Amino acid sequence: MNSDFEITYRSNYQRLFRIAAKMLRDSDAARDVVHDVFMAYYFVQNDKKVIKDAKNWLIRCTINKGVDFLRKNKKTISDENVSKQDNTSQNIDSHIDLMSLSNLISKLDGKDQSLVVLYSEGYSYKEIVEITGINFNSVGKTLSRILEKLRRGYETL
Repeated sequence: MNSDFEITYRSNYQRLFRIAAKMLRDSDAARDVVHDVFMAYYFVQNDKKVIKDAKNWLIRCTINKGVDFLRKNKKTISDENVSKQDNTSQNIDSHIDLMSLSNLISKLDGKDQSLVVLYSEGYSYKEIVEITGINFNSVGKTLSRILEKLRRGYETL
């Protein structure tokens, strides 16, 4: 394994896993997706193709493969999967709120879901633009629309 690949792997694995786990709500599936992402990255590097920004390429690839996984498996969140993600929660009300919000997020389309995941990971609008290719002016408007949709959905529960 070349050292550049190993360095990239070590410095990005946890970030990519968190993103995939938030999207898929299944740690085993998230590990599979991240594995596929690094396999793709490895082969792209071996083909001597130039990737200008490896971090953003890896994040974009993780989101795309996560969306593909959700489409392919028509993945919906189950209470069991959310429980696996939040087994340290002591507060039942917080746990129910998390399950409800997670279910609402899982019903968003892939693009909207990826924006929410990136935003929840603390990425700035500029970073979100670089990762997704969405127009800078659209990021705030789109996030606002998505968050409003989530708020309305949450209030009807």
